[in-house]
Amino acid sequence: MDVVLSRIVKRFGALAANDDVTVTLAAGRIHGILGENGAGKSTLMRVLCGVLAPDAGTITVDGRDYGRLSPETAGRLGIGMLTQDPLDFPPLTVWENFSLGGGPVVPRSQARDRLAEACARMGFCLLPDATVSSLTVAERQQLELARLFDRDVRLLILDEPTTGISPAQKEALFGVLRRFVAGGDRIVALVTHKLTEARELCDKVYVLRQGRLAGAFEAPLDPPAILSTMFGAETAALAAAAPPPAPAVAAPAAGDAPLVRLAEVVFADEKTVLDSLSLTVRSGEIVGLAGISGGGQEAFLRGLAGIAPAIAGRLDVDGEPLAGRPHERFLAAGIHYLPAARLEEGLFGGLSLLDHVRLAFPDRRREAAAIFRDRCVGRFRLTDTPNAPAASLSGGNQQRLLLSLIPDATRLLLADNPTRGLDAASIAQIWDHFRDRAAAGAAVVFFSEDLDELLAHAGRVIVFYNRAVAADLPSGPFDAGRVGDLMTGRSVPAPSPSVEAA
Repeated sequence: MDVVLSRIVKRFGALAANDDVTVTLAAGRIHGILGENGAGKSTLMRVLCGVLAPDAGTITVDGRDYGRLSPETAGRLGIGMLTQDPLDFPPLTVWENFSLGGGPVVPRSQARDRLAEACARMGFCLLPDATVSSLTVAERQQLELARLFDRDVRLLILDEPTTGISPAQKEALFGVLRRFVAGGDRIVALVTHKLTEARELCDKVYVLRQGRLAGAFEAPLDPPAILSTMFGAETAALAAAAPPPAPAVAAPAAGDAPLVRLAEVVFADEKTVLDSLSLTVRSGEIVGLAGISGGGQEAFLRGLAGIAPAIAGRLDVDGEPLAGRPHERFLAAGIHYLPAARLEEGLFGGLSLLDHVRLAFPDRRREAAAIFRDRCVGRFRLTDTPNAPAASLSGGNQQRLLLSLIPDATRLLLADNPTRGLDAASIAQIWDHFRDRAAAGAAVVFFSEDLDELLAHAGRVIVFYNRAVAADLPSGPFDAGRVGDLMTGRSVPAPSPSVEAA
């Protein structure tokens, strides 16, 4: 199988998301599609799998030209896509979801047999009668892949596939992809912002910048050259720089109180009730929360923010008891939460950027234009479009807007996947901001699905497994393999130095 996208153009109004892009995907190879946020990577792949129709250009599959592909035509040609968020029905069983792949309806026994065959081919182990809601993110990915393999997919497109899985699960996935192309007649197209993964896996990468093809690189890949192509030399140097260590927190003086104190607290959100927690967080700490999806770390963050209620125990912030108090008291205590779902939970898609400034700083509404210019654009390099709706922003600019709206007096900053889906330059800017906050005396508690990133930036790591704290690792250097084992319940935590009694 060979696929060529020739001179693809895709516009959304005046914006050219893809502008005369030509890419060749050769059989037997793993191709990386790289670029900063808004570069046009996902748009190009959606054109290829038939979700979007191009405004110009040609898609050639095995020598036959198509002006556009529908999802049905793409499926018949053997083109399938594994999205970042698996497309499944959590209340249904594994075999029922497997049967809903768009092919002919088959009896239950046949569906289970085909599921077992697909899993055996790729080394998966999925229980057919388990509900999908009980699966990890990695297992849900495996179910999607099994369904695609059963449909005899020949071109597999993956969008940020390592989000939310452990290092061991990532290695297993990479092994599957290598075996998938080993026969020489199949193709993988990997959309990623992680250059380290592209170096490890890809035979060739294409770099998009501002909707155009900026360069193509054969393995072995040259990271400085790729970063310079993605961002330009100056920004590439910033993105490539090794992160400084998390700021050291001075040992507490006698009688010095922690900023956050939890004593046998039980947090409960819509889907999760955590085991009781007792720990402290001190001013100036950068604390990383490690765990696979559903491990409990997201509910912990939401509990600290006052969104998931504390149904038992004691939660004090700067000496003020907050358990059972309304969310407004958490805000007044200097607690600020950055959600993972930026547009759905953090912003109002239909409101302008200037409207968001007015809402965030109600006492300074008349100064909104000056705040936007000096704070949002000047400090956080947000695009200078004050009247644009928030929904029009790229993921990176959505996060820049949210960062610019954090009050300066914030004492406890909570962040759920603050860099998910962002390019290297945006990621570097976010971590600079978090370190500045910690240096000024705030505590930063964050969760990242990228374990390498988490271990690089955290001064302390709290590992969650099965809705409980599996380990509290007070200082680095941290071992990624060990943390990954703790996250997945394959390792019993060694005794760690006791934290201050709560």
